[in-house]
Amino acid sequence: MKSWTIQSRILFLALLPGIIISLILGSFFMTQHSGNLDDLLDQRALAMAKQLAPTCEYGIMTGNSGILQNIANNMLEERDVRSVSIYNQDVEILAHSGPKMLTERIGSAELTDNQLQLLNTEGSVRVRAPVFAQNLVIPDQLSDQFYALEAQEIRLLGWAELELSTANTQLARYQHIATSSTVILLTLLICTLIALRVSRQISEPLSNIVGAIRNLEDGQLDTRLHISGATEFQQLSSGINAMASALQRANSEQQQNIEQTTRDLQETLDELEVRNRELNIGRKQALEASRMKSEFLANVSHEIRTPLNGIIGFSDLLARTHVDDRQTDYLQTIRRSSSDLLKIIDDILDLSKIDAGKLIIERTAFNLRDVIDEVLTMLAPVAYAKGLELSHLIYSEVPVHIQGDPLRLKQILTNLINNAIKFTERGGVTLRVSLISSDDKRASINFDIQDTGIGMSDEQISKIFTAFTQADASTTRQFGGTGLGLIISRALVEAMHGDIRVSSQQGRGSTFSFHIQTGLSEPVNALAPLETGNVLLLEPSLLNRMNIAALLTQWQVNHQEFETRNQLLDLISSGATSGCVVLSVSRAQLRDTATMSLLSRLDAMQVDVLAMVDSVRHEDLDLLKSYGARISLSQPFSHRKLHQALAHILRGDELSDHNQQNLAQGGQLAPQEAPVVLAVDDNDANLKLVVTLLTELGVKTLSANSGREAIDMVAETQVDMVFMDIQMPGMNGLEATQEIRLLPGRSSLPIVALTAHAMADEKEALLKAGMNDYQTKPISQEQLSACVERWTGFHCALAEEAETQPLAVSPERDSRCDQVFDAHTALRCASRKLDLAEDMFTMLLDSMSKDMEVAMEAWEEENLDLLLEKVHRIHGATRYCGVPCLRSTLERFETSLKSGNSGDYPALMRQLTEDAATLQNWAHTNNWRQILAAALNDPAQQSTENA
Repeated sequence: MKSWTIQSRILFLALLPGIIISLILGSFFMTQHSGNLDDLLDQRALAMAKQLAPTCEYGIMTGNSGILQNIANNMLEERDVRSVSIYNQDVEILAHSGPKMLTERIGSAELTDNQLQLLNTEGSVRVRAPVFAQNLVIPDQLSDQFYALEAQEIRLLGWAELELSTANTQLARYQHIATSSTVILLTLLICTLIALRVSRQISEPLSNIVGAIRNLEDGQLDTRLHISGATEFQQLSSGINAMASALQRANSEQQQNIEQTTRDLQETLDELEVRNRELNIGRKQALEASRMKSEFLANVSHEIRTPLNGIIGFSDLLARTHVDDRQTDYLQTIRRSSSDLLKIIDDILDLSKIDAGKLIIERTAFNLRDVIDEVLTMLAPVAYAKGLELSHLIYSEVPVHIQGDPLRLKQILTNLINNAIKFTERGGVTLRVSLISSDDKRASINFDIQDTGIGMSDEQISKIFTAFTQADASTTRQFGGTGLGLIISRALVEAMHGDIRVSSQQGRGSTFSFHIQTGLSEPVNALAPLETGNVLLLEPSLLNRMNIAALLTQWQVNHQEFETRNQLLDLISSGATSGCVVLSVSRAQLRDTATMSLLSRLDAMQVDVLAMVDSVRHEDLDLLKSYGARISLSQPFSHRKLHQALAHILRGDELSDHNQQNLAQGGQLAPQEAPVVLAVDDNDANLKLVVTLLTELGVKTLSANSGREAIDMVAETQVDMVFMDIQMPGMNGLEATQEIRLLPGRSSLPIVALTAHAMADEKEALLKAGMNDYQTKPISQEQLSACVERWTGFHCALAEEAETQPLAVSPERDSRCDQVFDAHTALRCASRKLDLAEDMFTMLLDSMSKDMEVAMEAWEEENLDLLLEKVHRIHGATRYCGVPCLRSTLERFETSLKSGNSGDYPALMRQLTEDAATLQNWAHTNNWRQILAAALNDPAQQSTENA
């Protein structure tokens, strides 16, 4: 019914009452008339039976069958009479007329007045009436006169039975039903016709209205309605016509407005197009300016760093000569000024990277304690020079094996702690590291740097994170600086998905807090548990005591903590000492008699003492040893240094003088067994140099000429570390590294990239590809030593010598291009080994001719990939041979090939060809072996390099 039309609904509503009334009344009257017909037939049967019974009285009394038969025959003439039977008193048939009576009853016999019996059968109505002797008296003797006398009593003579057929009654009933149904149907038909006519008068106007509305909906606003009939429809059509007229007018006005707006928009778009072109040109100019600024900063940094290295190096060299106090003060001023200038350059470069959106955050696995130890060890001398206490606490729940950028985290901590030391005159600086939240893969770590310095006001706090701005901007400010440290630190923290906050009060110090999001990693160079011995810890400072106790618990060392010396002395007096004593002494207590007495008493009891003092002076460390301490360390200490010192004391090992000095200076104890290092390079000269340098460091060295060979060697041999060249034919270093990572048990093998060239973003790509570290050729023996020690823990034999050498000009910063061959550079790259330098230069000359031929063919065929491969190969060889002109050209050519600066290719290719030919001609016309030997014996050069 929901989908019916209005016309259907009107028809339904109009016909439904008539149909219901017709059905009800027709059924009622037909049923009533049918009952009346049945009753009428029954009454006729009874009446006829009453008439038949007296008629048969005489015949039954006289036994005259003829009379009875005649009576029966006459009764058949009556309408609806089917058969007649007359019985005597014993129900013996006396006369019968008509067919045999029906015997199937449809109901029980009913007795009516005068003992009449009424019986209904399937097709008839039977009535049996008794015949009584009550009206006639027949004398025994016949006479001529016939008369009737009233009987004195009623006597049953017999029975008269009459059967009437119901056929006529049924026919009358059917006729009545047919007539009634016809009347009903005719009536409903007439009503339907009337309802259809009325519904059309309603539905047709509505259909016209709906059609008109659809036309209006389709946009035919000129549609109008003309409906005659009911007033309501006329009013509705008038309203729709009025609405259509209004819509037509509005549409016309809207169209005019749209056309006008379109014209205005077109003019605006034309203007915007002009503006966009101007902005695009301005954007390109801005990008070009930004690029030029970055190049300018990089070039200026290179140009400033080169003389700065000379200034710092020769200042250190001059300070080692005989100078008076005034000259020493001048040199220290030069050294500090140069270091400050170098720090400003680094800050400006970092700020330019932040502005350009090129700040790169690495993701490597490292130990958080190592980073914090390095920062505090580096800043401790500055803090102690001002008489400040420098302490830290890493809460036990903080994960120390994490993934992130250790250098950038170190930069943040250095900036904040250095600022705290700078603005603090008394008291101390404290670093707290706590855990905010963590799950199976990530952790949020919070750092708090609290000082007792001058503090800041709210106005000053609002300025400190602005570039080139300090809290005190007056010209007479006491503290210097560029104001870049905090803005760089904030950018670094935000790049690590954290934020930085500060709270401060003037005169009460400041607290800088920041948190970073880091990934969790497998243990990196984890320290093994000690599990033996007992340690007594005397540390008055609560934070330092908690920090050392947490380390001892982590190393599974049984320990007891003491805050005062009296508590420790009471235990010593009871004779319950065992193991060793970790004793913390302040600078103020260093020369007290109580300190001397305590150490002497412990020494007399043969108790090993590991003494720590908040000083970096060797005199203070040696003084503690003279009191009886077995090992003396500076605070803040390296947890690895403390672990190795405790391990030797608890095991009862004797420390060599070298190890004792190394521990005191913050170094590591050398392991007994040298690691196995694999060097991979397709250039024979480079490979020979690296293998030679590693062998002289006391390292077991293997070599491979290709990535596939390196994979096979790692799979078959126990290798502790790999130096991997990047660009190699067939399989490059990155592909070989990924294959090695898939080998069983080699997923964490330290692999260090060793390449001759890298652009700004190449280091990040190498580390993401699976490299653990990155070194640029030429690599010195000192760099190899530091790299091996960093990743294997092996203290190389020449590392100590390298550490004691003052700063010299790096060969990588040698940008001279005014000489074909530099013998001093060649010797320095070969670690001043004449035979190695000769072999390196010989192999360069032998391979360069063939490589240049292939490079020329690649240039002619425009095969830039092959050209880059050969340029990189020759470039790597020149890094160790002292050929500054050729090396500079190759470096610029490789940079252009990698960055796609095709406009520079022709000039650089010509320059490369000229430089290569010049070098080969020079080698043929000069005795370069003699030049190398002379340079090796040059006293002035030896003095410079030793400096």
